[in-house]
Amino acid sequence: MEREGRHLEYKLHPTKSYLKTVSAFANYGTGRIIFGVSDDRQNVGIENPEETALNLENQINDNVSPSPDYTISIDAQNLITVTVRKGRNTPYCYKGTAYKRNDSSTVAVSDYEYRNLVMQGSNLTFSEIPFSGDDHLTFSSFSKAFEGRLGIQPVFPDTFITLELYTKDSGFTNAAGLLSDENPFPGIDIVRYGESRAQILERVTLEKMSVLEMLEQAEMIFRRVYTYETVEGFTRVLKERIPISCFRELIANGLIHREWLINSRIKVEMYPDRLYVLSPGGLPEGLSRDEYLSDRHLSILRNRSLSLIFLKLGKIESLGTGIPMIRETYASSVPQPVFDVSESSVTTMLPAVDSAADLTEEQKTLFRLIRDLQPVSSKTLLENSGFTRSTQTRLLNGLIEKQIVIRTGNGPATRYSLRK
Repeated sequence: MEREGRHLEYKLHPTKSYLKTVSAFANYGTGRIIFGVSDDRQNVGIENPEETALNLENQINDNVSPSPDYTISIDAQNLITVTVRKGRNTPYCYKGTAYKRNDSSTVAVSDYEYRNLVMQGSNLTFSEIPFSGDDHLTFSSFSKAFEGRLGIQPVFPDTFITLELYTKDSGFTNAAGLLSDENPFPGIDIVRYGESRAQILERVTLEKMSVLEMLEQAEMIFRRVYTYETVEGFTRVLKERIPISCFRELIANGLIHREWLINSRIKVEMYPDRLYVLSPGGLPEGLSRDEYLSDRHLSILRNRSLSLIFLKLGKIESLGTGIPMIRETYASSVPQPVFDVSESSVTTMLPAVDSAADLTEEQKTLFRLIRDLQPVSSKTLLENSGFTRSTQTRLLNGLIEKQIVIRTGNGPATRYSLRK
């Protein structure tokens, strides 16, 4: 029998708690509730299934608002299946509360999840909602970027209406608030560390400024930390320890795709040999982790109007190409970027491309094996590398000395992993 989960629930008898799950399926994704199944997953059926099915229909119609899209069926074993389809008019509530599935349980949504459901039901993204702050906004950063890209100054209100930053009925939108010089929304927190998190060398918070200014200032800090000049012949050459195009893409994408309903800043952690960019909020509804990490996926715009303005101003090259671009940039690099997706955040680690510049081909071979198999034993490495034991030991010690690989455990329990 199929196990209970995000889209399936079993019930022995129809108690009204199932109405919470009806709400959850209507809010977040089509699912089934099957009545007549015992706790040990035996099909015992329902007495008088036709009458019970009619009662279920009346309960759903009377208690879940707005009315969800569902069907009720009875099989030969007298099992009753209620199939609830995801609706467009979210939030769907039972007794005034909206619910979601948390694996095999049903729980009430958080305040921010409820606000997201309201936006979905209104067919709006955060950036399109009327701005609730002080409407005395200025736009010097936006005007500078607009004129620099398009050669003309934005005209109020015509340009702002065209770009969906202003409506005559409701005034400025949240996108306008984000682009304004007075932007009241959470910004970017940048911390530069030494060899560990215990050694904080610098901390900068970019806030109370246009998201366009945040992007520029974050890039300035990045250039100071991760770029340097060398002289080749008679020419000064700028070297990037981490590709600036990848960093710029991560910050720009963080600003336009983050979940602004979460009161948290974008976090940038800088280390000598790598950096992390954490964007608040998981993936947009309808985009799976595998789709997000694939080389091709449709761009689902969490903040549509803001995304289109970044595109028009040349702050991003196109929509939905961030990860493929980063992977292509690092294609010939031994250390590779790492992408981590959770329900509450999206994190990317960019390694320094020069951290393995002086590795031998043998060391690179061992590096790739450890990267793919970590945490990995010396025995498993020997089976896959083709090196002799003495050669492998020498190579491992070299990678450890370069602080690229770490060794944990002792004796047969010794394992090798890449330094994070």
